[in-house]
Amino acid sequence: MSKGKKIALIVSMVAVLVVAAVLNVTLLTNKKNNTPEDTVQTSFFTSSRLDRQSARDYEISELNAILEMEGDEYAEARQNALAQKQQIVNAMETEMLLETLLKAQGFEEALVTVNAGMDNVSVIVDKDELTRDDTVRIYNIIATEAAIEPEYVRILSV
Repeated sequence: MSKGKKIALIVSMVAVLVVAAVLNVTLLTNKKNNTPEDTVQTSFFTSSRLDRQSARDYEISELNAILEMEGDEYAEARQNALAQKQQIVNAMETEMLLETLLKAQGFEEALVTVNAGMDNVSVIVDKDELTRDDTVRIYNIIATEAAIEPEYVRILSV
């Protein structure tokens, strides 16, 4: 395995570890929190967005560090880092678009997570119970804007 591939693999593993740790802390904090349900849900959406953004910022900074490496031996690593960075940016843009469209459809709080490969989408909406019509509206937005197959879409309510 080349040095560039090793670096890219390590960066990817560290990013996954950071995301897992942040989610773990967030979930534990929300369990211990004895505030009213509305505050917890609002806190959930806000903290989840902040966690997602901080993890992405970290990933992008690591990828930028790889992109700044000089030398022909790092050409492949730079190319991989650039491709990963573009995937992250595309996922971020898709998340923002989907969240905005869901809000326009009447879902006050919606958290959309798209993996960097653009092949999995998770949607969490602030609603006690989703009706079949709600689920269809959400899926139609995702299918239209992100072209994700139905088996790779998760729709949850909190």
